[in-house]
Amino acid sequence: MAGRSRNRLLGLLAVLLGAAALFATVSILNVTYWYVNTTQPPVTKYVGNDTYVMNGTFVKADWYYDSNTGLNITRVYVTGVPGDIVNITNALRVCNNYNVPVKIRIVDVRQLQDFYPNSTYIRYMAVKFIQPTNATDNQAVIQDEKVVDWSTGYVTLQPGQCAILGVDLTIDANAPYYKTLAAYQINIEKVPSG
Repeated sequence: MAGRSRNRLLGLLAVLLGAAALFATVSILNVTYWYVNTTQPPVTKYVGNDTYVMNGTFVKADWYYDSNTGLNITRVYVTGVPGDIVNITNALRVCNNYNVPVKIRIVDVRQLQDFYPNSTYIRYMAVKFIQPTNATDNQAVIQDEKVVDWSTGYVTLQPGQCAILGVDLTIDANAPYYKTLAAYQINIEKVPSG
């Protein structure tokens, strides 16, 4: 009897598993239409006022369209003096275009290219919020060409308000003159405030 009972139990289990598999393959189609629109970006990047100091000797900015990613990329060029500390207080402005507050932060700092891989010519670089000053952590830091602090806290921008980003830069005294030393990607993340 124990064998029949066991066979019945196995048969019942097989039927239940088969029924579960049958119901798992049932799908219901509900049609939705998704329309893709465009709007003004919530924040816009502009060159900072320091790009006009000494004809942009220490900071320049431009942008280009990357056809591979479909993104507009802003390039900021900062120049250091080997053996000296350079403080650029107005390299880039990020402005809120919306009629509601937005929060922005620096995030995902990473090295794109090291033009002198066997050196550490960039001793210190901190990209930071100069204004507003309401971030708990206001700078992302690169030390000896390695990213040691890859993000900042959020700053809140009111409608029409701009954040001003600056950079502190120390280049090794033995660095070559008039050369590009490295390139870093520094993203600016924005989220609705609230």
